[in-house]
Amino acid sequence: MENNRTVFIDYLKVIGLLCIILAHISTDESILQIRNFDVPLMVIISGFLAVNSFKRNLKQNRSFLRYYWKRISRLLFPTWTFLIIFFIVMAFLPINGIYHYDADFILNSFLLLDGLPYVWIIRIFLICTFITPVIYYFDKIENDYIQFLILLLIYILYELSIFLKINETNIIFEFILAYVIPYGIIYLLGMISTKTSPKMDRNVSIICLIAFIIQAAIIYLNTGIFQPTQIMKYPPTVYYISYALFVSFMLLSIFKRIDLKPNRVIEFCSKSSLWIYLWHILFLTVIPLIFGELNWILSYIIIVVCAVGATYIQNKILDLTNADIKVLRG
Repeated sequence: MENNRTVFIDYLKVIGLLCIILAHISTDESILQIRNFDVPLMVIISGFLAVNSFKRNLKQNRSFLRYYWKRISRLLFPTWTFLIIFFIVMAFLPINGIYHYDADFILNSFLLLDGLPYVWIIRIFLICTFITPVIYYFDKIENDYIQFLILLLIYILYELSIFLKINETNIIFEFILAYVIPYGIIYLLGMISTKTSPKMDRNVSIICLIAFIIQAAIIYLNTGIFQPTQIMKYPPTVYYISYALFVSFMLLSIFKRIDLKPNRVIEFCSKSSLWIYLWHILFLTVIPLIFGELNWILSYIIIVVCAVGATYIQNKILDLTNADIKVLRG
């Protein structure tokens, strides 16, 4: 069963990765709405995988610091390495003859704040890493009703704070707490999903669909048009989250039932998802500078192929040089 679960997680991870890249390229509003479940799906997968990782850490009596170091280094070091490469490359390819990245922009990129917009997702996964022990032990509360009430209260307070626009006046809330709470809850759902049946996943999906439809109807009555869930993504609120969880848990329900076979390409892309994501940022920026504006479908294909190819070549170079640098491998 463990192997089957790993295989279906690989497939879901690749779907999430391809959808995130698509979001940065597509100009079709319908497609952009349909794929707007990708980041929560990746957070769910991260929570799903974190359970066994954290259990191994406990069984081996390793300190939390060692756990944090291992997880954080696998996120930060590749990201920082990529950013160094990115800004060097862009120094040789200035936009309109001008280098557009100042010191503040570069610093904020390395801090995962207001710099390069595509690296904000790394901050989300770092937040999930930091709160893994808290969420893991919270999931051990035996009384499900108490657990649910605590989560509901926390989320209501979170939505109230967004309504009061605290995130616009408090920098800590804007960059940390506004993401810790919603994505922390989604991360917990990912941990719980290791124990749920496909039927339970489907039921969660249906509940989220109902919540999404109610929200969409209210917004439609107020504005006269359907509003994409993207408008409530930064920071994420119930309209965005309900749609994302509806699709994510429906996919979980379906993929848990399917007897998927291991696939070398899928496995490679799943294991190398971070580097594929990072390399796509470079090609996303460079290709329009070299070739001009292309049809978005063609751009998508080129960027995905280039990102996967760059990651494959990177791993081969590390193999040839016998470089035992795990964080730089896919």
